[in-house]
Amino acid sequence: MKLYSLPLSPYAARVRGAIYAKGLAVDITPPPVDWRTSPEYRAINPLVRIPVLLLDDGTVIAESAVIVEYLEDAHPRASLRPETAEGLARVRLITQVADLYVMQPMMPLFYMFDGKDRDEALIATQLAKLEEGLKHLDAMLLKGEYAFPGQLTTADVWLTPVRFSLDGLMGFAKLPHLLDDHKAVAAYADTAKKDAALGRVWDEMTEGLEEMMAARAARAA
Repeated sequence: MKLYSLPLSPYAARVRGAIYAKGLAVDITPPPVDWRTSPEYRAINPLVRIPVLLLDDGTVIAESAVIVEYLEDAHPRASLRPETAEGLARVRLITQVADLYVMQPMMPLFYMFDGKDRDEALIATQLAKLEEGLKHLDAMLLKGEYAFPGQLTTADVWLTPVRFSLDGLMGFAKLPHLLDDHKAVAAYADTAKKDAALGRVWDEMTEGLEEMMAARAARAA
């Protein structure tokens, strides 16, 4: 199998986390430099998105959520799913909240804070949406635990890039107190870093961020 991935992509990071946790032999490689416009890459993935998984028989699987579920279905050992239906529902709920109510309101803020002419009212509205999502997510987590206590699950491969991105936003937008009222979300960074698979993803995203900021500085020089 081959996974087209970018280190800083939170969507690709989800898939890498699942791969590492399950100990799968997958060739993880960056896409072609011109992947956004490349006809060859579009032929592989008409959605022109990262990540995308290529199976040995040529089958293409796109979209991070679909890829993670495929890996669970195709390689059920070292399962990232709880054993009970109730536990699995809990994992899926945390995943949905992290994705829809934290990641989605968070990502536009990077662009909003980066603009020369900031719309402070729009930023305030977006931060309020993020705050609401963080409040819900924080209530679902236990400080110092995996998303589903005692077991690494697919919720953790979702939460790790979300939590990393929150650190990125706090630094980029100068919002050091963003997580002051969300102790469990704040503490999840340590949970992720202590886990071998999740910590590996965290380190890769850190390297990707450093490379992006260096390139950004070079362009501005």
